Amino acid sequence: MPAIYHGWWVVAGLFLILTVSSGFGFYNHSVYLNALSADGAFSVANVSVAISFYFLAGGIAGIGVARLIDRVEVRRIMIVGAAIAGIALALLGQARELWQLHGLFMLFGIGNTGVSIVIATTLVTRWFPGRNRSIALSLASTGLSFGGVVFTPMTALLLERMAFEWVALGLGAAFFLLTAPVALLVARLPDSGAEGTTATDEAGRWRLGAALGTRFFVLLTLAYILCFLAQVGGIAHLYNYAEAGHGYAIAAQAVQVLAIMSVMGRFLGGWLVTRISIRAFALACSVLQAAGLAGLALAHAPWEVLLAAAAFGASVGNLLMLQPLWLAEAFGVKSYPRIFSVANACALVGVASGPLLLGQAYAVVGYSVAYLAAAVTALAAFGCMAAAGHKPASQAASAGSHPEI
Repeated sequence: MPAIYHGWWVVAGLFLILTVSSGFGFYNHSVYLNALSADGAFSVANVSVAISFYFLAGGIAGIGVARLIDRVEVRRIMIVGAAIAGIALALLGQARELWQLHGLFMLFGIGNTGVSIVIATTLVTRWFPGRNRSIALSLASTGLSFGGVVFTPMTALLLERMAFEWVALGLGAAFFLLTAPVALLVARLPDSGAEGTTATDEAGRWRLGAALGTRFFVLLTLAYILCFLAQVGGIAHLYNYAEAGHGYAIAAQAVQVLAIMSVMGRFLGGWLVTRISIRAFALACSVLQAAGLAGLALAHAPWEVLLAAAAFGASVGNLLMLQPLWLAEAFGVKSYPRIFSVANACALVGVASGPLLLGQAYAVVGYSVAYLAAAVTALAAFGCMAAAGHKPASQAASAGSHPEI
């Protein structure tokens, strides 16, 4: 019986690591916000700013992590990142001053970057440079959605029964213990000749400066800033929007439907991308996202809200998965980590500003108009993706006058 290709063990390990990373990081922020502001020690605004610092610090740290990937053993980066994130999370319950709160959230973001999307997508693209890449990435990145399903309700339940100080200590310890051992066991880059290596992957040695200057990179990055602005803003306000019009039961169902469709859509998308172009599927998903957001804006009956949430959810996971796939296809796997880290840092502008801008729009014009504005933003992302084209104008970018940054 042939041994299982190690790349699939990497995928399984990354699924668990991303489940922890996104559950304790991205999805739990609303729970942390509620807990930290409940006793009046910090205002909602202060905690919101701290969460923005988390994303900002993580985006900047991702660029540094990408530079280390080919210089330091990957599992060491991940274990150090898990330790920093775990310690910062454990100490959140001890924060008493604003500078402590902001500093701990920044450290949490920096540490979490060491076990999150930059590292994960780099490992998948290196182990699967051929036909199976999209399937492998869809399986690994499903952990990003699964984290919200598993850990956010668990954290909320714990906080109903225990003080935040003790819950934070437990979460910090769990973060490290659930990620570091897995990274130690499976996380490494392939030596050479990874499964399905293609001539395009071996030849696509773009220099960072050359890649960042291409029209393709600029327009695709702008597209994802707009895409995530609409997406994360729409997700962040979905519960409040649905609850205000239809009660908490429909609101809870809408969030569940969105998460389930995100997982199912990503599985289907991983298979579809082996048969159609990444660009065509990304354009279709951006239209679907716009349709889902517009459907939420115009929904009146509960079933209309749930149907729109399902359409929106089907686009969410796929758009996140397609960004690294498209960049790796365009620029090759060798330079991918540094190129993606810059694109990801830029995209975090949309991630961080989406909830704020949608909330401001709601305060002025109400949720219907706010969600319509989000739909228009998603269509603008479609336009930028379409204008970016299939790939950069030239693959021969490693030679010439472009210095590597």
